[in-house]
Amino acid sequence: MNTKMTKVNGLNIRYLDIPNEGKETIILLPYGGALIGMWNGVIPYLKKDYRILTLDMRCHGFSDKPNECHIDDMASDIAALMKQLGIEKAYIVGSSLGADAAISFAANYPEKAIAMVLDGGLYDLVGPDSKDQILTEEAIDKARKELKEIILEKPVKLYDSKEDCLEYFKEAWKNEGVSWSEVLRIQAEDQIFETKEGKFRTPQEGKISWNFIWPLYDIRFQEYFDKITCPILWLPDEAEAPNEIVQRNLKKYSEKLKYHKIVTIEGSVHAYTAILKPEDFSKETLTFIEEVKQL
Repeated sequence: MNTKMTKVNGLNIRYLDIPNEGKETIILLPYGGALIGMWNGVIPYLKKDYRILTLDMRCHGFSDKPNECHIDDMASDIAALMKQLGIEKAYIVGSSLGADAAISFAANYPEKAIAMVLDGGLYDLVGPDSKDQILTEEAIDKARKELKEIILEKPVKLYDSKEDCLEYFKEAWKNEGVSWSEVLRIQAEDQIFETKEGKFRTPQEGKISWNFIWPLYDIRFQEYFDKITCPILWLPDEAEAPNEIVQRNLKKYSEKLKYHKIVTIEGSVHAYTAILKPEDFSKETLTFIEEVKQL
């Protein structure tokens, strides 16, 4: 991939810009822990008719990793990168954490968001809109501390060769019940870091991941959706779609939208649908965008 580095809000940010003269822009935002490469299966379906922009969000991959990694900070980075590249507005497609950042972007920069495709952002991590329904401050603090301990204890694995590191990714996807594919191989290769000592490592350190996870405990999505009016395509996966709280939230979150649509792709899995079903994901995205143009 012909990626580039640029300075955005004082940070070094890696991005991929696929120009398409005179065409509108689609911005692709990865899930938590994922990098630009997660979209390699989707991009071929979208780039014919649209300019494509995607990035390693702050606290991810080859971009800088500051302590401030709230979704509002990520949204600010997206807006600043758009300004730098001369993009006035775009369709925003987000997966999991990327969907959360997209929600913040649409709420804080409504003039820049034409419409959104959200694979995620169906509930906040805890509290009134969550699956868990953790309502007391004590319970939220307890849940946060327990998750922090799990994440920070996760070791960074080092390998002697790139091939050994690829085997790790193969085994990880196998444990998820997913067959290895060319799409997954390209994504994995994009995530491999070589250390100064000549070792190869997996992408996200626990302490870095925690910098973007812990702020999620203070987010209430309803406050964002009170400001959002742009059209939204919701893509709840097969496990989420029938959930009573998800159904309730979709109804609440959509109240002020001029247009919305809910689609569950067969074989979809939260955060991974664009990787596992890139053609179906792209088809639903493009169909939705064409519908938005007719509004």
